[in-house]
Amino acid sequence: MSVVDEVKARVDVAELVGESVALRKSGRTFKALCPFHAEKTPSFIVDPSRQTWRCFGACSEGGDVFSWVMKRQGVEFREALRILAERTGVQLAPMDAQAEERQKRLGRLRSVNEAAARFYRRSLADAEAEEARGYLERRGVPDEVAEQFGLGYAPAAPDALRGYLSARGYSAEEIATAGLSVEGEGPARDRFRGRLIFPIRDPQGRCVGFGARALDDSDVKYLNTPQTPLFDKSSLLYGLDRARDDIRRADHVIVVEGYMDVIAAHQHEQTHVVASMGTALTERQVALIKPLTRKILLALDADAAGAAATVRGIDTAREAVGTEPRPVVTARGLVRMQNTLAADIRIIELPPDRDPDDLIRLDPERWSALVREAPGYLDYRFRRGREAHDLEDPRARSVLMGELLPLVAATSDPVVRAEYMQRLAQMCRIDVDTLRRRASIAEVPPHLRASPGPAAGPKPADAPPPRRRLTSIDRHAETLIGLLQHSPAAAAEVDAAVAGFVPDALRRELLRSLLAGEAAESREADVEALAAELRPRHDAPSLLAQPRVVARQISDKICDLHKREDARTHTRLVADHQREIGARPLHDAAYDLAGEGSDGAPDDESSPAAQVLESHARGRALHAPAGVATPDPATHPSAGTNGATTGATNGEAPS
Repeated sequence: MSVVDEVKARVDVAELVGESVALRKSGRTFKALCPFHAEKTPSFIVDPSRQTWRCFGACSEGGDVFSWVMKRQGVEFREALRILAERTGVQLAPMDAQAEERQKRLGRLRSVNEAAARFYRRSLADAEAEEARGYLERRGVPDEVAEQFGLGYAPAAPDALRGYLSARGYSAEEIATAGLSVEGEGPARDRFRGRLIFPIRDPQGRCVGFGARALDDSDVKYLNTPQTPLFDKSSLLYGLDRARDDIRRADHVIVVEGYMDVIAAHQHEQTHVVASMGTALTERQVALIKPLTRKILLALDADAAGAAATVRGIDTAREAVGTEPRPVVTARGLVRMQNTLAADIRIIELPPDRDPDDLIRLDPERWSALVREAPGYLDYRFRRGREAHDLEDPRARSVLMGELLPLVAATSDPVVRAEYMQRLAQMCRIDVDTLRRRASIAEVPPHLRASPGPAAGPKPADAPPPRRRLTSIDRHAETLIGLLQHSPAAAAEVDAAVAGFVPDALRRELLRSLLAGEAAESREADVEALAAELRPRHDAPSLLAQPRVVARQISDKICDLHKREDARTHTRLVADHQREIGARPLHDAAYDLAGEGSDGAPDDESSPAAQVLESHARGRALHAPAGVATPDPATHPSAGTNGATTGATNGEAPS
């Protein structure tokens, strides 16, 4: 996708024009009085499905988003491109003669793709394509639907397409650059042969590549156009060119995996469905959806790989849709602005062995119910968390809390946040007040952290997200990862729960995979890339000489660091309480409550009062100077609570 196309795809023409013109909805378009000449009857039309505007009155002005900026601001195309690129966060290179030449080459590649699409479409009627037509008939795709989507057939002859294109003036280089031919031993040959063809179009409806399905028992069921100057699978959504207007009208989009899922959906009036073409949803794909709707429903396979792709798609979508600042009331009654998710992301949970195509064609009522009842992001993550962790294991519950608490803490709606706090507290078997206190210092995902103020400018689309600073545990985990890659048997010396103590998500997932003995092929690309980066060097004999011993030592060190961090967290919680209401009232009130009706300390160690007393004593012990005995609060109810600086360190409140 060129820079011009990327900018155009990210701008909503109705939103852009609506900033200076009062638009009124009229069917699938918007109407207004023309801003370029005086009129009494609206003749100015904005068509979001085509991303165009036009006056059908006296001035007859019209065009796309670039034409609008050029006309309204009196600038040339390059300046309009710069303005809209800044608006959308797309980085521009200077438009020089070389760039203009590149635009011409891209236009030529689009032309060769369109010619290939016509050839494939015509070939579907040939006698050789009988199996392809039979496949479409078995899948319930009538001729008129095949025509709408431009479905075709690639003849089995090795040079059928190349001969057709060469006769129309396209060079061998252009055909190869468009991804339509391959070279190897011997002469070049057509890339797609003996396959059903699905033309893939960009949001403007221009053919940029193809998907091809095998009609026999081929090892590779689907082939796609390789990466080309026009075709980038991670930047395209199949069917978006046809679904744009209906997505806007329905105010939500359903993202499926396959071509046939989209065709079946559109055939049965589910015209707001697009496909990610078998990949997890990417940030660039979400950027194409944002101008149309902020409600995204993901319908991916129900198997383990599909579930993992769903989680990745959710996380990508949450980051890519962006955030918007909303006021949030803190535990201390203060108001702060927090960046909260600017989208509603839901998951359509498909039954086993069924895909959207099957459900839409054979059981439309169940499909409608699944769409209607699609759970939200937190509900899905909670259910996945219960399935992935043994809730009878306290360490597993701790890992689960570490995964879900930041997500709950980032929820701005206090009612929703309170509900999920209660659910998480029940799942992890922890007091909800303790969970809320931990949430106050939980690591909120970067894209949902509180905003320090207005941004200086739009974030470049391709700018990498800021890297999270690695902790000591992360560094020890790196060493352990390298060791386990060299000596997998050393995993027997490491408790699997250790992986849950690693803060960095990639390192945590890689360590978990190594401890579980999973094959490298089953890992995600970014996890495997980290594995390659952390493989041990051969010049580290001290690390590799006794791998089992070293693995046990590193594991113990990670556990020790995790316990220390827990202790520091507990200390901060105590200090927070003391700063809020003072040490002495907290301690004395708890002691009075604990001893109410008796002269001694409480026997019930699980009572709230006993927990407060224990927390206070722990905090004093952690802050007390070395060698100084700490009075027992059970026998000295006011010991150390006189507001003096006993044990105060690092500027924290006295303990």
